[in-house]
Amino acid sequence: MVSDSRVLFVCRKICRKFVIDFQGKTMRIQSYKIIHKITRKMLNYTKEGVSLYLFLENRYATKSNLKSVKLVISFHRERKYFPTGVALSDEDWTLISTCKKKNVVEKRQSLERTFYKFKAIIDNLLEKNQFSFDNIERSLSTSKSLVLADCYAKRIEMLRQNEQFGTARCYSDALISLSAFDSRKLELKQITVDWLKKYERHMLNRGRSYTTIGIKLHTLKTIVNEAISQRTLDSSLSPFGRGKYEISSSEARKLALPLHTIKQIYTFEDPKDPSIPQYRDLWMFSYFCNGANFNDILRLKFKNINGNEISFLRGKTINTSKKKREIVAFLTDEMRAIIDRIGNPVQLPDNYIFPYLQNCPSKEKEYDTVRNVIFRTNIRMKRIAKALDIPKVTTYTARHSYATVLKRSGANIAFISESLGHSDLQITENYLASFETEEREKNAKLLIAFE
Repeated sequence: MVSDSRVLFVCRKICRKFVIDFQGKTMRIQSYKIIHKITRKMLNYTKEGVSLYLFLENRYATKSNLKSVKLVISFHRERKYFPTGVALSDEDWTLISTCKKKNVVEKRQSLERTFYKFKAIIDNLLEKNQFSFDNIERSLSTSKSLVLADCYAKRIEMLRQNEQFGTARCYSDALISLSAFDSRKLELKQITVDWLKKYERHMLNRGRSYTTIGIKLHTLKTIVNEAISQRTLDSSLSPFGRGKYEISSSEARKLALPLHTIKQIYTFEDPKDPSIPQYRDLWMFSYFCNGANFNDILRLKFKNINGNEISFLRGKTINTSKKKREIVAFLTDEMRAIIDRIGNPVQLPDNYIFPYLQNCPSKEKEYDTVRNVIFRTNIRMKRIAKALDIPKVTTYTARHSYATVLKRSGANIAFISESLGHSDLQITENYLASFETEEREKNAKLLIAFE
């Protein structure tokens, strides 16, 4: 009979597998399917109910039969798994404590560095009585790079995975602009009020508007705020806010066309440019369809049509609004005529009404296609505006005109708000206010038109 002092029980039950270390020999007792292995002398740590150990993931293997080594933190019967970036064969894992092969030794050293890094974090949190898996994640974040370019790259990748390609492009363009101004390997803590003012002057000297500057800096403010919320940057280091740097903004002029001008566009023809009718029709469809933007109308399918109505969710707010508001537009004879002229001839429920996105291989390609159609439409609308001697017309003008025509015709603001997909009436009232300012200025001038 062996005395208790001669037997070391590692015998933690893990996935129905027991390991007993007896006099330097490893014996395994297995009752069910092995999911992972624990090797004698591999790093193991337990303190105040928190366990830290490494294991070899047997469920997946590479073509060369290498398997990932993962680090596990166990607490109150809950486990959290962390990648180590190390992969080993079964043989190397079994012999890792004594193996002399250079590549295995390097991997063992890498595992030891990872293990002791986590051990230090756990010890620190336990000492402060703040241990939790969330605080483990936050502590890991503090050790990550706060290089500006790295923060942007992480955000851009997250947006791309979420299929928010437009926002990702916006962040990418902002990073290019910021890097062109200061090519150093900047960290977030180096972004100061003085730095932001110099960037603003740099952009203004190059003819950029406050709107453009604001778009770039709003992405940077989001990056900074995110770092603060994750406790990787102290809030006192933020250069933004009252008494610090406040992002300037300028109100873009929203041009709304009167009804008689919209009629001129609807009937416009140019024998010299056969491409105009197609893009003019798309612009008119946007106007008739509650001023829907092109991203929405190009994604409409025939199944969105129900009798004399067409309904859809506004793409701009799908990822930002908890409550998804459906927009419903009356399908007029003019809209049906446009569908007949330039729509998809094969009217199956899952086919796009306008066939531009029909064979796009990816969501990113769809985004690029929508941007391209908007670009081509704006070129044709510019030509139409020049021919009619009216101010510049863009795809956005259709939405502005829809709202204003209804407002000036006496439509209920609540109806306009619902049609536009706004979340509340205040947004609609603010939206319409800029048009009414323009109308008041125009009417005031009539008072002095003596001749």
